[in-house]
Amino acid sequence: MSRAGVARAVQRIAADIVALAVAVLEDDAVSTNEKVGRNTLASSYLRQSLRARVGERASDPVISTLFQHYVVYLEWARPPKYGRQPPIDALEDWAASNGIPTDAHTLWAVSYAIWRDGHAGRPIFATLDGLADARFDERWADELFAEITEQLDTLFSKK
Repeated sequence: MSRAGVARAVQRIAADIVALAVAVLEDDAVSTNEKVGRNTLASSYLRQSLRARVGERASDPVISTLFQHYVVYLEWARPPKYGRQPPIDALEDWAASNGIPTDAHTLWAVSYAIWRDGHAGRPIFATLDGLADARFDERWADELFAEITEQLDTLFSKK
């Protein structure tokens, strides 16, 4: 095989990373919102919008897993009465997708409750990192090694 074999292995790894991220978001132990007592990420926009992108340089493939920007707020354990209230315009799409009225009074009340009570963080990235490390040890390293050694065998057999 050629570099194409390595590129295909990297593409498979990227797809596996997205599948692992989906599994994390579907895992109740990680993704349950303590305030409502249920997993709010399993069918969320965050899950639906997950993507992986492989860098363009074949000599140095970089896999980027793309999450919506607000994942950092889900990860972070916000202490009660920390900083300012979240802006209500940042809550509007979330409220609408969850059947919550989007009038200013309701959104302000949600924003105030987030500020007043804080919220527990959800270890999305730490969990994904652990799963990816394990998958690298179990499978990805061997796949990459096989593709690279096949490429080397082809290269040296020509000489």
